[in-house]
Amino acid sequence: MIWTSLLRVTHSALQNFWRNIWLSLATMVIMTITLLIVLFLYMANTFGLEVIKSVQQKVDLSVVFNDGITKEQTQALASQVETRSDVSSVRIVTSDEAKEIFLRNNRDRPFIEESMQELEDNPLPTTMFIVATEPRFYETIAQSLSGEQLKPLIAEVQFDDSRLVINNLIAIISAVKRVGLIVTIVFAALAMLIMFNTVRLAIYSFREEVDIMHLVGASGWFIRGPFVMESVLAALLSAGLASLIAYPTLKIISPNLQRFFFEGYVQQTPFDIYQYAVTHWLTIIGLQVVVAVGLAVVSSLVALQRYLKT
Repeated sequence: MIWTSLLRVTHSALQNFWRNIWLSLATMVIMTITLLIVLFLYMANTFGLEVIKSVQQKVDLSVVFNDGITKEQTQALASQVETRSDVSSVRIVTSDEAKEIFLRNNRDRPFIEESMQELEDNPLPTTMFIVATEPRFYETIAQSLSGEQLKPLIAEVQFDDSRLVINNLIAIISAVKRVGLIVTIVFAALAMLIMFNTVRLAIYSFREEVDIMHLVGASGWFIRGPFVMESVLAALLSAGLASLIAYPTLKIISPNLQRFFFEGYVQQTPFDIYQYAVTHWLTIIGLQVVVAVGLAVVSSLVALQRYLKT
């Protein structure tokens, strides 16, 4: 009995959808745009976190030691810093190692090597490079190493350039998320409004059938069900259409995003937003279906409650 009623409700919903095809298509267009914006927000957040991780691997905090500091003192301080929960790794580059790296990076400029050889002392200091577990911890680490008690060991804590890069990146990502959220709310409201009017017009178009069903004793579910199912059908089609648009688009733009944001990435394989979408397809499509069906059900129930007195 339940399955028979469900089949009848579904059949009526399909008839309603086809009889109001242009209004249904308008609803689907707005709903699809809304879902694409929701998907953009989700992907922007995921991609932004990966970009921050990439920048974090390239940006570190540099601690320049005073001349004359012993190897034991540098190792002791490095061990102390490494025990911090907000520190991911610590690396010490001695004065001699810094000179070798500098000459290797400038091997195509012979005059630089000649200039270094003419110097009696090595001008490059011993430096400790610190990588934090999260970008927001760099400020705290820098402040802890800038205290008076470490002045005899540390000549300078260099973090200004890194702070600027990280803060700008976080600010850009936050701004994109805020703008995307506002646009999503606007289009979600438009989708609900159009869905609301779709159901209202459907009720008006079928007002005689509704009156007849009400007179013969049809249940509230049997009368209301087709209108809700019609909205859910439009939502599911919109979710499918949004996925058909989103995945090819991600595949096209993914190589450009890799080159722009992950050039020189320390890992062998940089983050691929398209492969992420393919791997997490269940989460992405599920998110679109939940948002679409939620908007459809809420708007249709509000319209039914207001215009269908059964």
